[in-house]
Parts: sequence; structure tokens; C-alpha cells
Amino acid sequence: MRKRSKPPGPRDEEAAREKCLRLLALRARAAAELRQRLRLAGFEQNIIETVLADLERADLVNDEEFARQWVAQRTASGAGRNRLRWELRRKGVGEDLICRAVDEAIDDSTELEQALGLAQRRLRGQPAEGADLLRLRRFLVGRGYGFGTVERVLRHLAAQEDLSDVS
Repeated sequence: MRKRSKPPGPRDEEAAREKCLRLLALRARAAAELRQRLRLAGFEQNIIETVLADLERADLVNDEEFARQWVAQRTASGAGRNRLRWELRRKGVGEDLICRAVDEAIDDSTELEQALGLAQRRLRGQPAEGADLLRLRRFLVGRGYGFGTVERVLRHLAAQEDLSDVS
């Protein structure tokens, strides 16, 4: 005997909305994240889309603002542009919003300064040599800094030259 599925009712929408609000109370989220969480919780697609549309109209879900906040927060913790782009893609943010948020927040000189500061803290005042430079390269690339930026930082640390002279 097959169970009949009942038509979605206001209680289903209310439950989905409550779930979204609980998740949003913890931190801002992209619409795709919420969509995935609701789908995993077993809500039907039409309910998910209705609830998300309501939350977007109420400006409780805004992917552009989410991307800006994410970039600001993660930049402060030392993430480079490549990592930020990767993280936002995983969160389901659109490519145009990712580019806009990252490019508005970080330019080449800002990223270079961040990477150098991170590298200097990592070295703790010790001179950078051989194996240390290799480990530092892996560390900075893993943090999402571009290869050009990493090479400029490493050349600077190896030679202790002025960063403005490094090309």
C-alpha cells in the first residue's frame, strides 16, 4: 500500500521558514546553503523556493551582502583571494557576485601586504632559508595567495629587500 503525499500546507512553510531563521541566527548564509539544508531536511522544492523568495524579499537572505561579509571576515583571518573565491563557490554564490566582492575588498597591494605579514608572523623573526621558504610557499598557497604574490613575498624575505623594488 502506497502512502499518499499530502499537499504542502502552511505548517510546512512555517517549519521551513523557522529552520531558515534558526540557521540565519547563527550566521549569514547564501541562498544555496539554505536551499541545500532544507532539501536535506526533507522539504519539497516548491516550499523551499517559496520560503527563500520570502526571505530574499525581506532582505534576510542576500547573496551579495553575504559575499561581502564573508570576504571581510575571512580576509581579516588571512585568507587570500583564491581561497575566498573557492570558499564562496562552495557556498553556492554566483561567480559575478564572487568577483565583485573579492575585487572590491582586495587589490594586489593589499594582498601582498597581507601575505607578507602572515609570512613574517609565521617565521617569528627568524631568517628565511631553504626548507623554511619551501614550507612558507606551501603555507601561503594553501591560504589562497596567488603564485606571483607568494614569489614576491619569498624573494623579499630571502633578500630582505624593499617590497616596492620587487617586481
